[in-house]
Amino acid sequence: IDPGHGGKDPGALGKTKATSEKHIVLKVSKLLGEKIKKEYPDVKVIYTRSGDSFIGLHERAMVARRNNADLFISIHCNGSSSPEARGSSVHILGQNSNNKKNKTDYFERNMSVAQRENSVMLLEDDYKTTYQDFDPNSPESIISHSLMWNANYSNSLLFAAEVDNVMKKSPFRVSSYTGIHQDIFYLLWATNMPSALLELGFISNPTDFKFLSTADGQEKIAQRLFEAFKTYKSQYDASVKTATSA
Repeated sequence: IDPGHGGKDPGALGKTKATSEKHIVLKVSKLLGEKIKKEYPDVKVIYTRSGDSFIGLHERAMVARRNNADLFISIHCNGSSSPEARGSSVHILGQNSNNKKNKTDYFERNMSVAQRENSVMLLEDDYKTTYQDFDPNSPESIISHSLMWNANYSNSLLFAAEVDNVMKKSPFRVSSYTGIHQDIFYLLWATNMPSALLELGFISNPTDFKFLSTADGQEKIAQRLFEAFKTYKSQYDASVKTATSA
């Protein structure tokens, strides 16, 4: 679980320092983590930060990768110059970006980056032994990477759909921002696992802010996210079981 921002990076500003994005998302993240640990003692919950500290994007992704995480959940709040903007949204890494300035094809970019980064191994001593089962320039390796990302994309979308479903229900409010969006976020790209970035609502909207900044509202948000996690986990476990028995 990745509580966004922190330390010198407050994120979206609230009415007070205590209600800035970095504090709100940390509280929601911890509530979600506790619910998961209570219901599923066998699930290892890891936070990219547990206090008010600044963690770079790359390190956030590396925390998840070093721990071989199965799911990466980055929790944020939105902000806008317009107080009318409202509602939650879910973002996953996809082929196309909703940002008109960024029309990068992720799959093409991923393959070229993977090949370039993997080629460094050829400079290592005795690389033929260390990487004897992997050739970064072989068509088989390229296909393997493509299949792995496609699997991540499917599970990311599955989790995002569950979050979107629970965050649409009352007392949450639906808006033009609500829904699942595909964007090229470095953080999601670098994790290389099923992942989603959640925008819980707009701090800049008075109604959303009241919900985001209160203990009762944060508890309700965490409970909804936990419900989404439960449904996703049951589907994920079933797919793993099916794949194992096949």
